This record gives sequence, structure tokens and C-alpha cells, in this order.
Amino acid sequence: MPDNPCEGKAGNKTRAGQFLDYLQSLHDIYDVDFLSCPGWGIWDEESTHQFKSTYPKINLILRQRKGYPKNQVFKYLFLYKIPNLIYRLFTPHQVNISSPLLQRQVGQVIDQNNYDIVIMSYAYFGRLIDKVKKRHKPYYIIDTHDFMTVQNKAKAHKIGKMLQEEIGILKKYDEIWTYSIEEEYIFGQFTNRKVSLIPVSFPDRHETRMTPHQYDVIYVASENTHNIKGAEWLINEVLPHIPGITVHVVGKVCNEIADADNLVKHGVVEDIDSFYKKARVAICPMLSGTGIKIKVIEALSFGLPVVTNRRGVDGLINKTSNGCLVYDNGKEFAEAIKQLVSDDIQYEKMRTEAISYFGKNHLPAKEKETLDNIFLHELNQVDGRRKNEKG
Repeated sequence: MPDNPCEGKAGNKTRAGQFLDYLQSLHDIYDVDFLSCPGWGIWDEESTHQFKSTYPKINLILRQRKGYPKNQVFKYLFLYKIPNLIYRLFTPHQVNISSPLLQRQVGQVIDQNNYDIVIMSYAYFGRLIDKVKKRHKPYYIIDTHDFMTVQNKAKAHKIGKMLQEEIGILKKYDEIWTYSIEEEYIFGQFTNRKVSLIPVSFPDRHETRMTPHQYDVIYVASENTHNIKGAEWLINEVLPHIPGITVHVVGKVCNEIADADNLVKHGVVEDIDSFYKKARVAICPMLSGTGIKIKVIEALSFGLPVVTNRRGVDGLINKTSNGCLVYDNGKEFAEAIKQLVSDDIQYEKMRTEAISYFGKNHLPAKEKETLDNIFLHELNQVDGRRKNEKG
């Protein structure tokens, strides 16, 4: 994975951290390495130490994206820059952002360590296994995180090529992971590979909620383009219709949005749980984007009703009776917020739905059961292959 899961609080990093917790719990069964790439992720001395302290049972391997500093002119030009330019000329690269140098480095790590299972994050990096030379290949899993073609739907003239390229990358793998029910269907239809729907999980924290509520409404978001677009819509289309109700915004999106009379920007906070515990309602203004929204699941884990748009319930197994009210019109979105803030009967109905849906689909035990089935099944397969090889 290119990112440092200990750096920042975006949904993809939250998810990666949870998965590393799971892998660390398997250290008696598996030796686990985490391979990442400074230049994409933040891997300075402090963040590297933080990773090693958080995951002491997981071995950290770092490989440079470009391999050589620009002051080593010959190596930089002839071992990285020129080969990369040639590679780009002859290889589809609407989705793929790997380079020959990084492919060689990743291939060498896989060859040298004789892994039974290799998990790659993002289709963007799916071709990093192209240079693996070992005769008996590992079981390859690609953790998609997102449907990259849809993330780039603004490039309408390239969609066909991007979809073809992304499906081609996914086909290189034995198994495809997704967190979205819609993506499970699409990948299953087009790849002819095993597709696993991995539950996004959080502890059940609805009983930790505090009353009376300190915050009417909270909105948690990072600074990605989809969140910024949604936050601007919130300010322009929703806030004018909810005078007297204050929306508390948490996360890096605060750096990208304007001030408003009934908007309080808290920025990045150390203890996000305390905001969820003290809030009455969560919102997720989301006009674009793909995949399941981690912040929606996180809010439901606290028994918080969520007001969102259609894109906010993407990925959820149930589109109704899930604790979410869905409106794309700003005034209707605002009316839903006002109702949940003032109407205790409607509020308790939606809170009950949130708790029920979350308990059926997103508890850690559900995720662990799914991952155990994948890893233990593959471990048995590995043992079987080794016995056959010895035989």
C-alpha cells in the first residue's frame, strides 16, 4: 500500500489500519510484511517509528518510487526516467501508475521472500506484480478500495479505455476485494475471478452516546475533491434552510471550505469519538464518488441517524431501513435534518434502524469471519500445494 495508515484519518487509512490490526493478530500463523513507497505516502523518521510502534509484529519494507535522487543524473535518467517514458508510450496508463523501476523492486521483494499470499492495494498499482519471476507464484489478492474508472468519470472520452484497462489489471489477480455491493456485482460480471465483499467494521458504540447532545449535527470529512464538492453544496443549498441549527465540521475538509453563520469548523481532532458521542445527527453531503462511505458506517456504529445524498449510501447492502435518510434536494435535505433534531419519535425510529442495520452487517466479528475464511482457506491450499511438491 502506498500510504502510511498511521498518517492522517481519511477513510482509506482507517480501513487499512483495521486490516493491519487483523493481520497482526495472525502473527502466530503468518509472517507479515508491509511494503510501501515513500514519495506517495508520508514516511519520514517520525511516521516510520509510529508505524513500527503501532504494528510491532509487522515488518515494514520501504522502496523508493523513483529509486535515485535527481543529483545522481546518470542513474536517474537511464534507470528511471527514460525507461519510464518508454513504458508509458507502449503501456495503457489511464489507470496504471506503476513504473518499470518500482515493478522491479516489488518483484524482487516478492521473489526473495517466497510469500504465500500477496495483497496489493488499489488498481492503480495492480501492475506492480508484472516483474515477479518466481516459478510458484503466490496467491494474489487485489484490495481495490475504489472503482477507479468511476472516480475519473469526468474524463468521459476515456471511460471505455479506462474500464478495459482496469478490468485487465484486476484479471491479473486470483481474488478481488471490494467493500461495495455494487462493485462486487460489476467486478464479478467482468473479471471471471473470485470477488469477495469485505465488511467494513467498527465496534458497536451506540451505548456510549451521551445525552443531552452537545452538537446538533456533525459532518466528518477529509479534503478529497468529492468531500469538498459536497461541503460546498451543504453551505450553499442546505445551511440557509436550517437557521438555528449548527453544523460542526471535523476533518481536513475545514481547510477547503468557506465560513458560514451556522457552521463551526473544528479541523483535525485527536478524539473523533467524543464528537460522535455528543452529537444528535450525522450528515454526509456526497454528490459524487464511489464505494462505501466509511464516515457513514462510523456514524451508524454510534447509533447516529445519517442524512445523506444518494451517493452516500453507495456500497451499503441495504439502501433503506439502514438509519439513513436520503435526499438530493437541498431543501429536503435540510427538512430531514430539522425533523431529526426536533422530532424525538422520528429520531428514535431512525436510531433503531441504524443500530439494527449496523449490528447485522458491520460488526468486527462479521469482518473477522469473512477474512478468516479467506486466509484459513488459502492456508490449507498452500499446505496442499507444498505436500504435492514434496510428493
